[in-house]
Amino acid sequence: MFCRNSAILLALSMLPKVGRQTIRKLIAGSGPVLEPDLNLLQSIASAKNQQLIKDYFHSTGELYDRVCTIINVLQKQQIGCINYTDLEYPPLLLETPDCPLLLFYKGNVGLLSRPQVAIVGSRQASSSSLRHAYNFSRKLAESGLVITSGLARGIDGAAHRAAIDNNFPSIAVMGTGLDSVYPVMHRSMANKLLANGCWLSEYLPGTQPLARNFPQRNRIISGLTLGVLIVEARARSGTLITARMALEQNREVFAIPGPIEYSGSVGCHQLISDGAKLVQSANDILLEINLQRTVFNSSARPPLNITDELAEPLYSLLNNIDYTHTSLIQIAEKSETEVTALSSLLVELELLGYVEVSADGFIRLK
Repeated sequence: MFCRNSAILLALSMLPKVGRQTIRKLIAGSGPVLEPDLNLLQSIASAKNQQLIKDYFHSTGELYDRVCTIINVLQKQQIGCINYTDLEYPPLLLETPDCPLLLFYKGNVGLLSRPQVAIVGSRQASSSSLRHAYNFSRKLAESGLVITSGLARGIDGAAHRAAIDNNFPSIAVMGTGLDSVYPVMHRSMANKLLANGCWLSEYLPGTQPLARNFPQRNRIISGLTLGVLIVEARARSGTLITARMALEQNREVFAIPGPIEYSGSVGCHQLISDGAKLVQSANDILLEINLQRTVFNSSARPPLNITDELAEPLYSLLNNIDYTHTSLIQIAEKSETEVTALSSLLVELELLGYVEVSADGFIRLK
């Protein structure tokens, strides 16, 4: 059932040249039942808008018909709607100064009020950063946090996929209407996410993936969460917009450092320089947001030292591989081992997730 408050907010949002801030002024004096100030509307709105809203309250006219049409579309497509006066509205997002007046959702709306952490980053991320996003997401979800991201290629997709693969809830905040999935390549993943998770958007069905929508979308991602993890970011990237919004909303910002030679590390290093918290494990995040009690519960595996997991000669060999590119010849020289004898050991390290093969040799991951 589409409630009266949501319908009024929807009607006001569809008035030509009337934005969120104007709507906030019009309803500023309302109680639990929203009643726009029609006298104020007369002073700040055009004659056409005055007539549209007057007709709407008499259940007639162009605006009323458009609102009814949209409500029918939402119901047919099983898209729910909550407004900022509803109990289901996420409390952390409500605290932000420019929170959406209306939110559209599919899936479990109750997740919006659960503790969340956002994981975001480059759409053209390196394979090591994708692995970090996946592993951090899985471990944070295991602690009881809901993973929130933007369903984009790269880091966003890896974060969502980790939650989906391990049957944990995830929230996808979209920059389009919920009648479509963008990018299209993530449609299957997005549908799987709905089994335990939620799609969220402030945009009406039919809204296309316009570039201007995504920075606006990012304020919702950060506003929903206790903190934002930046896995990889280039200079002047959209990811840094999310980080800036998180700081403005008084959220924690975490960043994973990377090789200084790699352009994808620049944004994270700048954030760390500006005061973001450098993290090397999920526990760094959990301790910071005071959820460490869930990390060391009886069902959780205690963190292992690398020496517990790797036996010789793998452990010694790993110490001869840098976190930047190390060629096969360099590894052989450092380890004083014949090149022909290294192949099987390096393959084993790769399968265990300790190294990554690159065009220039090998990169140590942990």
